[in-house]
Amino acid sequence: MGYSREVNGETLTFGVSGKLTMNALIMYDRQTRSLWSHFLSEGIEGEYKGVKLTNVPLVLTTWEEWRTSFPETKALLKGESSFDPYTSYYIRDDAGVIGESNRDERLYGKEIVLGAGFDDGAIAFPHTALQEEQVINTEINGEPVVVYYESQTSTAIAYSRTVGEDTLEFSLEIEEEGEGVSRRWMVDASGSRWLPLNGQAWSGDFQGTRLDPVHAVNVFWFAWSDFYPETEIYGQ
Repeated sequence: MGYSREVNGETLTFGVSGKLTMNALIMYDRQTRSLWSHFLSEGIEGEYKGVKLTNVPLVLTTWEEWRTSFPETKALLKGESSFDPYTSYYIRDDAGVIGESNRDERLYGKEIVLGAGFDDGAIAFPHTALQEEQVINTEINGEPVVVYYESQTSTAIAYSRTVGEDTLEFSLEIEEEGEGVSRRWMVDASGSRWLPLNGQAWSGDFQGTRLDPVHAVNVFWFAWSDFYPETEIYGQ
């Protein structure tokens, strides 16, 4: 999850407080020592209590997938180790440090979902459901949205389908480039091809246009349902 550090005209610097709420990270800002929930994107204690951070869209994908689409990209490298200390945690059944606050058995606790809608009407898109459809034209709280999924990298992204006065419908097109290499596109009814990783049209009537990203997070089901117990589940 990413956020702008600009809050009420001030540029804040953030750190890790060492605290948790429902297993989720609590940040603090060094200017006022206010505490912030990274999951809620909101100040929860101190001068900025109740203030919302502006979300910056990020994509959770593999380095290979990202570099294929954006070969000139810059990368932030923190240390040289690729070891993930949470590998064993991913395959265990235990949920977080303190367990689930709201055990919701509609899905397996560590099912990965793309959560969206948040306070306006939360909805979870299970990755298992996305594997079957891969491009979903739907609505979230009345807004036309497309959800894209790529199963090999578990990349899940959501965009608004509204472009100007048009509401677009998308389908998946896979272009074979030879030697086992292929490129995936979202294609609208006009034939415009859109790059899924940044929502930009690369050809057709909408060439150069970029879809507006929809704030959404890839997260364990137990975490999403803890914060949003009334959430809908796509396909149920």
